[in-house]
Amino acid sequence: MAKAEERELNLDPITHEMGAHPVGTGLGATGGAMAGAAIGGVGGPVGAAVGLIAGAAIGGLGGKAVAEAVRPTVEHAYWRDRYAEEPYYQVGRRYDDYGPAYEYGWTSWGLYPGSFERVESDLGLHWDAWRGGSPLTWPEARPAARAAWERASLAYGPVGEPLARENINADDVVRVLNSLLETSRDGEMGFRDVAEHTVTPSLQSMFRARAQECAASAAELQQQVDRFGGSVAQGGTTLGALHRGWVAVRGSLGGLSDLAMLAECERGEEAALARYSHALQQALPQDVRVMVVRQWQGVQRHHDMVRRLREQERERNV
Repeated sequence: MAKAEERELNLDPITHEMGAHPVGTGLGATGGAMAGAAIGGVGGPVGAAVGLIAGAAIGGLGGKAVAEAVRPTVEHAYWRDRYAEEPYYQVGRRYDDYGPAYEYGWTSWGLYPGSFERVESDLGLHWDAWRGGSPLTWPEARPAARAAWERASLAYGPVGEPLARENINADDVVRVLNSLLETSRDGEMGFRDVAEHTVTPSLQSMFRARAQECAASAAELQQQVDRFGGSVAQGGTTLGALHRGWVAVRGSLGGLSDLAMLAECERGEEAALARYSHALQQALPQDVRVMVVRQWQGVQRHHDMVRRLREQERERNV
């Protein structure tokens, strides 16, 4: 069988049976290797080396159940399209520089339980062995690895939790979607408000672009509500309306500086992140979850951008 066909079928590298997922097999081998090295280490360097090889062979399929849903080709395609827009991107870098860091992130998510922060020091220690031809140091690779870890965590579910758990019913899916729809409308109207009240052209352009992104998210969510046979929520949230009203009144009177407007936008995006995080705790159908993760990442990316701009503006005003 051709190599390309083998990769497509995810054949077991040992038995050649179908279903051995490349990420699962890799992370299982890594975990087995680490355990084997620890056990073999009792016998000194040679024992550690033997344990490393044996552990990798025995553990080769140990991660299969954890990462069966992770598709490396899908993940690479996702990040290849977006890496240059990420806040940590360094001008002149290629995807090949960041690719190993992304792969390190989503693979490590399947290997280690808990949060990224909990195992970050361990990941840093092993980066040189993983990086291959990437010229990135760990401080440079860390944000990309974390982004891939977080995407895997949200898209495929917490480590150790069955990926095949029963999905919530259609009515509950509609409630989750409508909650996010209201949040997206809050963002659209809020960013249009601040775009009207700032006199800084670059901020106006950014706020208007974000308003359009929120509108696109709302349209996508509305299509999903229709698909699940629900009634589409009208308007935004009460909290969002109050928030926008405060911006409109103060901004129309010249009461908001760029710094204050950026702070308001940051608070708005933090509220949106909280709603998206809550939504992703639900057992959503996989295709809905993928959409929500994508939108969540857009909110996170813009939140981080606004925070950097706010910090820069604050430094200028000191």
